[in-house]
Amino acid sequence: MIGRRFFRLGLAPVVILTTGACFATRSDVRILQEDLQVVRAERVAADSALLRAIDAVTADLTRVSAALADLADTARASSATMMRLRGDVRSDLQSIGQQLIMIQELTGQSQRRIQELRAEMEARAAELAVPITGDTSRPTAAASPGPAQLYQMGQDQLRRGSVSSARAAYLQLLTQHPTSDLAPQALYGVAETWADEGNGVAADSVYALVVQRYPRSEQAPNALYKRASSFRSIGQTEQAMSIYRQIVEQYPRSDAALLAQEFLRGRP
Repeated sequence: MIGRRFFRLGLAPVVILTTGACFATRSDVRILQEDLQVVRAERVAADSALLRAIDAVTADLTRVSAALADLADTARASSATMMRLRGDVRSDLQSIGQQLIMIQELTGQSQRRIQELRAEMEARAAELAVPITGDTSRPTAAASPGPAQLYQMGQDQLRRGSVSSARAAYLQLLTQHPTSDLAPQALYGVAETWADEGNGVAADSVYALVVQRYPRSEQAPNALYKRASSFRSIGQTEQAMSIYRQIVEQYPRSDAALLAQEFLRGRP
């Protein structure tokens, strides 16, 4: 009896300990499961936040792509507009050039009429032996033609095709009336006679002399323009463009400057 009782008493603590160990293990498992649930919930929340961030970035990229596409369309439209405007400007410049030529022709006609009247006045004065006060270089003899007469003679001979006779009249004007207001036109006329004869070297030299002697005359920018045209005709484009720039810089209000600007803008 005593042995059995002892056995029961001795076994009880073991059973209690074994049962307590079992309860501790289940508690730990429950805690671990709760921790796992928390970790899973945090992972789900993190994944959701990541997905939202990815969606936001994707939306931003979509907006940026659309903006770039709009910008490209705008650039293409602007380029087309610029090309159209450039074409319009070039067309306007050509129209202006044609109008300038027309104005020059009309102005030339007026100037020719004025020269004719001056020549007639000089001729009538010569007949009456009255000195002409328009030229202050030296007294004009009654039998000697005045500068307007000589210039008109040169113009008439040039229109008739008598180039050498025209040049002789211009040179006589320059010799006898070097300070006349017609001297720049006469020297320009000498260059024109050489050009008509096909002597480009002589013509270019005299055109350059017009600019050198009479830089403030109306013939100076025209002489430069003729030089540039001559260089272009023989393929010396850089030299021609340099002279065009000189015209624009030194004679910006001249008709030659407008024509020069057209060539400068149209250069590739």
